[in-house]
Amino acid sequence: LLREKIQWPTEPPRRKLTGVYNFTNPGVVSHNEILEMYKEYYDPSFTWKNFTLEEQAKILAAARSNNELDCTKLKAEFPELLGIKESLIKYVFEPNRNKKKQKTSK
Repeated sequence: LLREKIQWPTEPPRRKLTGVYNFTNPGVVSHNEILEMYKEYYDPSFTWKNFTLEEQAKILAAARSNNELDCTKLKAEFPELLGIKESLIKYVFEPNRNKKKQKTSK
C-alpha cells in the first residue's frame, strides 16, 4: 500500500539511498485475514468458503507461493512505515467503513 507520508519519488534520492529496497509494507497478510477485515469494516453479512488444497490444485496451473519481502532497510530509513495489516486498515478499510450500509439504505 505504501500510502504513508513518505515522499517516495524524491526522498530516497535526496537521502542518497542506494541498493535494493523492497518498496512494500512490512509483514504478511493472508487472503482470509483480508476477507475478515472486509467483513468487519464493510459487510458483516459477507461469507466465503475456502478451497481445499486438492480443489486448488485442480484449477491452478502451478502451486501457490507465499512470500514475504525483506523491508528491513526501508523500515530503518522510514520508521513511520506501517505494517501491511495496519496500513490496510488505515488506508483501505477504515475510510470505507459503512459505505455498503450507506449504499443499501438509500
